[in-house]
Amino acid sequence: MTVFSRSLRRQKGSILKIAVICDIHQSIFWKKIIDQKDDFDKIIFLGDEFDSWENIWPLQITNAQEIISFKKDYPDKVDLCWSNHAISYFLDERCSGYQNVKALKIKEFYESYKDLYKAIYIYGKWIFSHGGVSAEWMKSCGLNDIREINQLFLERPSHFKWVGPDGYGNNANEGPYWIRPEALINNPVEGYNQVSGHTENLQPRIVRKLNQIFVFCDTPEHNYLTVIDTETDEVEFINLI
Repeated sequence: MTVFSRSLRRQKGSILKIAVICDIHQSIFWKKIIDQKDDFDKIIFLGDEFDSWENIWPLQITNAQEIISFKKDYPDKVDLCWSNHAISYFLDERCSGYQNVKALKIKEFYESYKDLYKAIYIYGKWIFSHGGVSAEWMKSCGLNDIREINQLFLERPSHFKWVGPDGYGNNANEGPYWIRPEALINNPVEGYNQVSGHTENLQPRIVRKLNQIFVFCDTPEHNYLTVIDTETDEVEFINLI
């Protein structure tokens, strides 16, 4: 299956074509792009490897391990994002869908591979994260530069926990693993476009506000590949089913 076949306008050292894989939640659609990996400069996973309506084991842990292997095989191409269903175990945050019976095994998974994950990735004027980055949250953390976020997670991970009070997370003060689209669109970090998962839409969607682009790529089946051209700002959604 060829999911992306247009010619790449690569320049040496540039990042142009980025494939984004939305929330996993046990889905295996991501494997369809393995043979197409050379079509992309980067492949970014937005997280949530665990927790599903079915919670099938050992499929869930095997699938997560295969993502880790993919990252290890192509460390300069594959990026992994922290997410709310990851820190649910890693930081004992316990969000919806928490698997009490498998919690220790999942926590051990993230402890073992924590060095392979980052809170966000920035390529050009594009931010890639699980939920999104708001200006209000950055201010509450005392951050002036978005490039400080990954170091903040290493030093003060408590800033990435659930804040509230809105039970859905539709607050501008929520961090990159929790914020919802409406709050993000109304309080963005200026000067950047953003790509995130976290919130399921029936179809992936694009919101343009002033000079910024917001791409929300998660769906109930977690079956879409999102392709970002950082040179032209073109966005393409590809159904992997």
